[in-house]
Amino acid sequence: MDIMRLKKNMRRMKALFFTLRYPHLAKEGLKSILGTSYYEGMLKKSKIENKSLSQIVNLYNEIRLLNFDVRCGNVSHFELLTIASMIATQKPHVLLEIGTFDGNTTLQMALNAPDTAIVHTLDLPSEVVSLVQPILEVDVKLVRDKQKKQRKYQKTSCEKKINQHIGDSATYDFKAFCKQGLVDFAFIDGGHSYECVRSDTENVMNVLAPNAIVMWHDFTPDFHGVFTYLNEISSRYPLIHIAGTNLVYYKKQQ
Repeated sequence: MDIMRLKKNMRRMKALFFTLRYPHLAKEGLKSILGTSYYEGMLKKSKIENKSLSQIVNLYNEIRLLNFDVRCGNVSHFELLTIASMIATQKPHVLLEIGTFDGNTTLQMALNAPDTAIVHTLDLPSEVVSLVQPILEVDVKLVRDKQKKQRKYQKTSCEKKINQHIGDSATYDFKAFCKQGLVDFAFIDGGHSYECVRSDTENVMNVLAPNAIVMWHDFTPDFHGVFTYLNEISSRYPLIHIAGTNLVYYKKQQ
């Protein structure tokens, strides 16, 4: 028996021993491997182009982050940095966020927008009774989250730049966000069902200024509705997936 075959058999024996002794860990490991393979396969099938952040924005722009620790329901630290960098580069004056949650992203958006900018952020009321579009259970839990009663942007220097709206984005009058002009930057992170993200996207597209930027969160097979819908509209809009994030962005042409 040659050395290579011996080493291969030894590895198989170790794997078998580990599986027999720690079946629960082996099971979790297998799930992780299969899950990773599934996600990678789905992303490879995606029609959306993939680019690094450095290919999209000027990373030499100064950005600001404040009280930016994240928890379940927030975007990641790198995603916050990405959003802040996009805003610092774009310098939008009318910003819109769908899905306030605890105001973490809202705060960073306001910090990096020009001093004269206004950030409109829309969230569902804590007591969700009935909605026009179907909503995922995970979204309901985030809406009812008790820790978000004190939004992160409250009692900060940029709170005056933020206008909190409460209502269902499927029925809300989006013209309310255009009193200072059309929307220059929109971040869509509300309901994650196919119907919700479609409705939010269509509403946002109707109030965009020339050269405006739209960003979506949770472009991942975990959120099938978001993943499916964005792939569908990529034939109409030049969407870009930002590497290392679950963010997709689109820049409107004049």
